[in-house]
Amino acid sequence: MRRVLAWYDYRIVNVNVNVLLAGVIALAITVGVMHALEVSKLLAQMSAWVDGQGLRLWGYELQASKLLVTGLTFVVDLVADVVVYYVLHWVANHTPRRKRRRKTHAYADLSFMRDATLVQFERALLSPVLYVIALSLQNKLLHEGASVAWATGFGFAVGLVITRLLHTLWMIRAERRAGKRSAADVVGPDRAVAGAGDAPGGPADAARKAG
Repeated sequence: MRRVLAWYDYRIVNVNVNVLLAGVIALAITVGVMHALEVSKLLAQMSAWVDGQGLRLWGYELQASKLLVTGLTFVVDLVADVVVYYVLHWVANHTPRRKRRRKTHAYADLSFMRDATLVQFERALLSPVLYVIALSLQNKLLHEGASVAWATGFGFAVGLVITRLLHTLWMIRAERRAGKRSAADVVGPDRAVAGAGDAPGGPADAARKAG
């Protein structure tokens, strides 16, 4: 258990775990909300407003009622995901504790809001990938007769796996670049090292005295 918690202390690990956990929790909330709307007939009533309408795109018939489901799914999942992630990120990286957390050069000086918002900004840039995959699969499965819950769950599961891989590669690259800059700052430029011989007692000073 200690080893698992030690790994969880690494930001790149807990960000991925928290994003996946937030995604799963948000997915459960979204599926629950959409299922509740379906069984309560509220979804059917809303769909009746656009019944018979549709859109033909690239030879594919899109029913307005199914697009309504997709739009509602997007809104519910987005709100749930953002709220849940902020809570998880605070618990993992910013709650007061005695043992010092591991810090990376790229994110060491960020406050909670800046840190969590940076992650959300990075996720926002990747969100088109997530939602295009998730909602496209959901819409396709709905048109093939799948239930709202199954279509939503499968679509978002595939989207989450792909975007997590892309985000992990992004964070690894950011940490490596920040680490290189920090190492250069610690060591200092080469000319500073070369000039150390001019200090009193150094080789250059000794040569001048001998001359």
